[in-house]
Amino acid sequence: MTTRSPAPGPATAAVTVTWAGANARRLARQHLHPDAAATASPFAAPGDAAAAMLGAHAQVLSAAELSVGLRGDGLTRTDVRTALWTDRTLVKTFGPRGTVHLLPAADLPLWTGALSAVPAGPNPFPENARMTPDQVEEVVAAVGHALTGAELTIDELSDEVVARTGPWAGDLVMPGFQAMWPRWRQVLHLAGHRGALAYAPNRGRKATYTNPGCTPLPGAGALPALIGRYLYAYGPATPAHFARWLAAPKRWAA
Repeated sequence: MTTRSPAPGPATAAVTVTWAGANARRLARQHLHPDAAATASPFAAPGDAAAAMLGAHAQVLSAAELSVGLRGDGLTRTDVRTALWTDRTLVKTFGPRGTVHLLPAADLPLWTGALSAVPAGPNPFPENARMTPDQVEEVVAAVGHALTGAELTIDELSDEVVARTGPWAGDLVMPGFQAMWPRWRQVLHLAGHRGALAYAPNRGRKATYTNPGCTPLPGAGALPALIGRYLYAYGPATPAHFARWLAAPKRWAA
């Protein structure tokens, strides 16, 4: 892998890094490399571990608990759940690639500012299922208002969104798991990226959602900050690597 490093003046010098060296550096930044203990202690809090890996992937919560625990100093599943639901130092929400992650609560304004500024790719849904830009904004606003001061299941949230927007939002046009979902569900992750939605504690076996009360930072400042953190955690890296990690257009990432 060849990268460019800053140098005095307009020119930059090429630096060649082996894949073994790059991977060792990344593992050390995650406190997963055997030599990392010689220079730094393992992370003492779940939020610190989640920040170091730029969000713990949590489509399956137990996987996030494991990834946090591997990077911590005696961190357990109980520590992660306490950080999520009691101390609220972690937030479970939609992160990179629109997938569920555990993010540090302190970093949520940065994350939402950056994620909401990423250009949308081609619309993957059939014509009859799509929403206009105005409808998208209407649904995101309805989600934020419905979840303010509340913890709602997806069915309860759906009723609120349809009541606040119109019957069109409830049209069953979205393929789901052996069922059809209402139209508005296609922007559920976008509401998370805008800071209007995050997970709340389960109600029995049902997930619930709430409004985390987050005000996103301006994208112009949040995006460079996120790129800097990405390169610190996973660099050296190319624009294509960053685009793949964020599910962003390659030319925009470059």
